Amino acid sequence: MSSYGTVSTASSSKSLALIAGSTQMPRVVAAEAQAQGLKVIAIAIEGVTEPAIGDVVDQVHWLQWGDVSGFLSLLGKFRSGGITQAAMAGKVEQKRIYDADAPEGLKSMLASVPIRHTDALINAVVKLLSGAGIELLKSTDFLQNHIVKEGTLTRRAPDDREKEDIAHGWTVAKELGALDIGQSVVVKDRAVVAVEAMEGTDECLLRARDLAGDGSVLVKVGKPGQDLRFDVPVVGASTISAMFANGMSALCVEADLTVLLDAQQFRQEADSAGIAVVARKQDKVCE
Repeated sequence: MSSYGTVSTASSSKSLALIAGSTQMPRVVAAEAQAQGLKVIAIAIEGVTEPAIGDVVDQVHWLQWGDVSGFLSLLGKFRSGGITQAAMAGKVEQKRIYDADAPEGLKSMLASVPIRHTDALINAVVKLLSGAGIELLKSTDFLQNHIVKEGTLTRRAPDDREKEDIAHGWTVAKELGALDIGQSVVVKDRAVVAVEAMEGTDECLLRARDLAGDGSVLVKVGKPGQDLRFDVPVVGASTISAMFANGMSALCVEADLTVLLDAQQFRQEADSAGIAVVARKQDKVCE
């Protein structure tokens, strides 16, 4: 059930509108925003956002997927209430642009996007925010304690074969990012096995296992000139679970950009599975 409700104006100058997708990312951002003294008012999407979001924010408004008119109505209420800043957190699967029963408002918005890659689609939402006088903040402003630093994150470091695959995968992943196709690439024996597009990382790993068996390496990086307001690379314990299920041996992520969730569980599961995890910068990827 959609619920627009009444937007509280109490301390609105210190309020943040949080556009919440899936995963626990919105809860992490909400907690940090509140720690910074902000009141968090969430826009949640039915069937996408975790129901538990209501337990960690000050107020939540639920919308149906693709309810552009409802979204605009909420933005107007936010702005009238003095809320001028927003953040995005969590995922909305890009493949949902093909939903046959998408509302007309969403279809109209999509028709205005000539090339429907991730940045273009999200920027269409940013334009709606801007039109309502609401600034979209960098999601990383609320994730600094979760940004991965350079170094080896697990007991085991990548071996020489894995380092070669990482170096090759990094180059390819950056090219994919420049085209805004995806963030991840799977490599084995210096050959690209699978690349991530709108199907997401888990499906990419499954395809790689089918093609090349065990022992592949996953490389996940940001786009060149990554917009820190949205779609920054994220890994967590679920990443390790998917890698283990599909026989991956090592993971490389981009240091000082990638968000790590469930850090303790992430490391424990990686060590238990024998998966090497390393965070590298562009100029040190081959080390």
